[in-house]
Amino acid sequence: MLDNLELIGTGFTVVMMVLAALWGACVLVAMGFRAAARPAPAAAAPAPVAKAAAPAVPAGVPPHHLAAIAAAVSAVLGAGYRVTRVAAPAHKVEGWPMEGRIETFTAHRIRTDWGPTRPSLGGETPDILRGQKP
Repeated sequence: MLDNLELIGTGFTVVMMVLAALWGACVLVAMGFRAAARPAPAAAAPAPVAKAAAPAVPAGVPPHHLAAIAAAVSAVLGAGYRVTRVAAPAHKVEGWPMEGRIETFTAHRIRTDWGPTRPSLGGETPDILRGQKP
């Protein structure tokens, strides 16, 4: 009984050590990415950029979608980026979802014209590729 507990304890310890090592490796990689993404200190502050007029909002894009897109860009890329254009795909996908459903449902039908699919207990495996014998 104690041998089993010792084996379980050893296994648990090894697993925890490996998980801690993986966690440490992930932290080191993240530190490397953060160091690479950190901007170099500039010698002089950049000149202020004159603000241009805001681009016209396309009629098809709701304002709350633009706000969400701008927030996502700001969160991922940081401050200093501006969303200048948002465009929807040039085509609409109408028939593909129905085609996928048709393909899925036809794959699940039972094919009764193939003959037996399992060998009988006492005979040979039937050759279902050539059809049933007369």
